[in-house]
Amino acid sequence: MEGLTINGGVMTIKKLPPVLVNPESETPGGFYFLSSLDQAIPFPMQTIYAFRTSSETTADVLKQSLAKVLVHYYPLTGSMTLDPAGRFIVECNKRGVPFVEAIADGTIDMLGDLRKPNDDTTRKLIYIDPSIKNFMEIPLLSAQVTKFKCGGFTLGIAISHSVVDGVSGMNFINSWAEIARGLTPSVIPFHDRTLLKTRVPPVPKAPYDDFVQIADVSDMESLYQKERNISKMFIFEANKLATIKKMAMADGRLQACSTFSALAAVVWQVRSKALNMKPAQLTKLRILVDLRSKFKERPLPKNYFGNLVTTNCCLTTAGELAEQPISYTVEQIRKACDLVDEDYVWSRIDYVDLYRPPLASTGTLVISSWTRMAYGCSDFGWGDPTQFGCGDLARELCVFQPEGEKGVAVMMALPESAMNTFQKLIDQV
Repeated sequence: MEGLTINGGVMTIKKLPPVLVNPESETPGGFYFLSSLDQAIPFPMQTIYAFRTSSETTADVLKQSLAKVLVHYYPLTGSMTLDPAGRFIVECNKRGVPFVEAIADGTIDMLGDLRKPNDDTTRKLIYIDPSIKNFMEIPLLSAQVTKFKCGGFTLGIAISHSVVDGVSGMNFINSWAEIARGLTPSVIPFHDRTLLKTRVPPVPKAPYDDFVQIADVSDMESLYQKERNISKMFIFEANKLATIKKMAMADGRLQACSTFSALAAVVWQVRSKALNMKPAQLTKLRILVDLRSKFKERPLPKNYFGNLVTTNCCLTTAGELAEQPISYTVEQIRKACDLVDEDYVWSRIDYVDLYRPPLASTGTLVISSWTRMAYGCSDFGWGDPTQFGCGDLARELCVFQPEGEKGVAVMMALPESAMNTFQKLIDQV
């Protein structure tokens, strides 16, 4: 039994022991190559889907259809290991996918808005094996079905970011949903990731600002150590986004401005102030970019299964970020985005494979936009999900999700005092 405290009340969730699910028919064995794009983010992505209705057979249908979809997505049943060069690689050993059934004595409405990250909710609705101490032992996929007394249910997923990015992960979920409804998957994954092997010889063009190691001259690390790291959601409705865009274009520097770049610029500026960065503090903004439209000369299959994302990067000092108008920051974001073409991607792949540069969180904000994720197609037979939420957030990660017609919900984590400052500053925008 696990108690979940929500709005002053307590909901009890009873979890049954996990059952390992494997593909229902034979699948390839051996080792499964991961490209350098797959190596970049080796932690699990956590998502929660909420549905209003269910049936007595919901868990069985999900379990049986999972065994069927894993025939197509067989690497998810394997284990993460290292190749002789020390790179991540998947051993296709049919370790199995932990599948957990759970029962809650409360209603699904008690959960509130699942887009708002909540560590306690994540631990109760997503299966995490408490006995695992070694990162390499974490399952590449786990699933938990939690049924509520109102008749609704949640599906909590933890899936390795080294195996999928957002689009590939959503294709897997939606294929699972199609099979659960008795359909043939509309997308069959293409598994040959050697298409993204380093070129021979490698031709890296230049160093990348992403990998610049930043000194903590503002003593931010001690703030993270001393204070509780909390997550919050900030709503930017359409009228507020329009105001931010007008602010960005007010000085005439910009002829056009996207909603994303204007909002990203504001969040980066305000977060840097909230963390009390000194003027000389280097800070970087890394934006996750979908590469599927970038491959022109050597196009990849549309159903390529794996990570087709990388980051562009803006690097500046906190002083410059604070002193310059929003239009300046928007311009830097646009220039960074314009750099990402096919040549940039291949050069970056070569650079990472050659030098294996480390990534660090000091002074860094990473923005991932989920505003175009097709989670509304995830109908397992009981209707479309009414909510789609992310789990725990890494301290440097900020997630954009859709809000209403044309709004954006921003999820992020900060030390408590910094979060309070961020709230005050963002209310003044």
